[in-house]
Amino acid sequence: MKEQLPDRDLFGARPHEYVLPPNYRGTTCASCGAYIAFVRTPAGKAMPVALATAEIRDGVTYCLPHWIDCPQSREWSSKK
Repeated sequence: MKEQLPDRDLFGARPHEYVLPPNYRGTTCASCGAYIAFVRTPAGKAMPVALATAEIRDGVTYCLPHWIDCPQSREWSSKK
């Protein structure tokens, strides 16, 4: 069962979204084959983001983490 996408705040931002850098390299998820990219979190860790959730606001591209829409996200979680 997929998790429901988060609601937006007053400025149109979605919780947990990340800025997609202009020089990103797309790849595919090893589990589900979805088109993804990796970004760095504020803690410096690599986070897969789903390019299908890409949204451009004010010239900046934002994406949601891939664990929101990956059917096998629980298998990849480090918090088992």
